[in-house]
Amino acid sequence: MKKLIFALSLVFGSQMVDAQVYYPLADPCDPDKVFDKLPSAAYDNNCVYLLRIASQPFNKFPKEIFRYPNLKELTLQNANISSLPIDMFLLNHIEVLDLSNNNLTSIPNSIGDLKNLRKLILRNNKLSTLPVNIANCVNLEELDITGNPITFLPSEINNLQALTSFRFSGNEVKNPKYLLDLVRQMKNITSLDLSGCGLNYIPSDIRYLKNLKELNVSNNNLHFLPAEIGTLTQLQTLILGDNASAGNRLYDLPSSLSNLRNLKTLIAPNNTFVDFPIVLASLQNLEELDLSNNQLQELPAEIGMMTGLNKLNVMNNQLTDVPDDLRNLTRLTQFDFHGNQFSGEVQQKILNILSGEPAPVPVKKAAPKKKKVVRRRK
Repeated sequence: MKKLIFALSLVFGSQMVDAQVYYPLADPCDPDKVFDKLPSAAYDNNCVYLLRIASQPFNKFPKEIFRYPNLKELTLQNANISSLPIDMFLLNHIEVLDLSNNNLTSIPNSIGDLKNLRKLILRNNKLSTLPVNIANCVNLEELDITGNPITFLPSEINNLQALTSFRFSGNEVKNPKYLLDLVRQMKNITSLDLSGCGLNYIPSDIRYLKNLKELNVSNNNLHFLPAEIGTLTQLQTLILGDNASAGNRLYDLPSSLSNLRNLKTLIAPNNTFVDFPIVLASLQNLEELDLSNNQLQELPAEIGMMTGLNKLNVMNNQLTDVPDDLRNLTRLTQFDFHGNQFSGEVQQKILNILSGEPAPVPVKKAAPKKKKVVRRRK
C-alpha cells in the first residue's frame, strides 16, 4: 500500500512539474521588417510584408515572390527585368509596386486585378503605353511613368479618381492638349509633373485642375504661361526650370499669377528673364524664389514687398546692384548672388543687409557759408 501511495505521489508530482514548464510560442511576424533579398526557404512565407531589392540582376521576374501571400510592398529596381508574368494578380495584397530602372516594354492586363494598389512606380523603362485595365486600380493614388518612350495613354486613365500624383516627365507625347485631356477629369490630382516632354505651350484647360498643389513644367519649350494658370489658387509649388538642364524660354509671367496667394515656392532658373517679373511682388506668402541663370539686369525696389521670402537665388545674372528695400525681407536667411557683376562695395552692402545692420545715415553737407562783404567807406 505504501509503495502504491509513493508511486502515485511521483506521478502527480511529475505532472505538476510538467505543468509549470513554459513553452514559448513562435515569434509573431514583424510587419515592419524589410527584406533586401529573397528570404531563405526556411523562413515563414506568411511573414514577408516588405520586399525591397535593388541592383540584383534577376533577368527574369523571380516567381518565388508569389509565395508571399501577405506581401504589401514590392521593390525590384535595376533587376534587368524585361517582362512581367500574367500571374501578377496573385499579389492581391500589394499596395506599393516599384519596378523602376528595368527594361519593361509592356505591363500585363492583370495589373488591373491589384485592387489594393496605391502606388505604381515604373520610372525609366521602355514602355510605349499602359494597359486599359489599369483603370481598375480604383485605389491608385500615385502613378510615376517618368522616363519612358510613351506615345499613347488610354483615355480610361481618367477613371483613376483616387489619383493625386501623376509623374509623366520625359515622355514623348508631344500634343499638350492631349495630355491635359487625359488628366483634366482626375478631380483629386494635386501633383502633376510634365517636365521634359517637349511642350510648346500649356493649354488653357489647365484651369480644370483646381486641386493642384504642385506643377512641374520645367525643361520644355515654353515661351509664355496661359492666364488660366492664375485659377489654380491651391498651387503651392510651381517649377518652371531646373539647374540641371535648359529650363524654358520664358521672359515674363502673366499678371494673373497674383491670384496664387498660396504659392510658397517658385523655381525658374535657366529661362530668358531680362526684367524681374514685377507680378511676383504681390506674392507676399512666397517663401522660396529661384531666378538663377537668367539675364536679369536689375532688382526692383518692389522686391521689398515680398516679406515672406526666406530663400532668394539670383546667381549668374547681370546684376550690378541691389535695392536698399531688400532690408525689408526680414525673414531672408539664404541669399545666393554669386555670378553677378557686383563690386566689392555692393557685396559689402549685401552682407550688411543680411546681417541686419542698419543702413548708413547719409551725411548732409553743410551749406556753404556766405562770405561777409565789407564795404569801404568813402
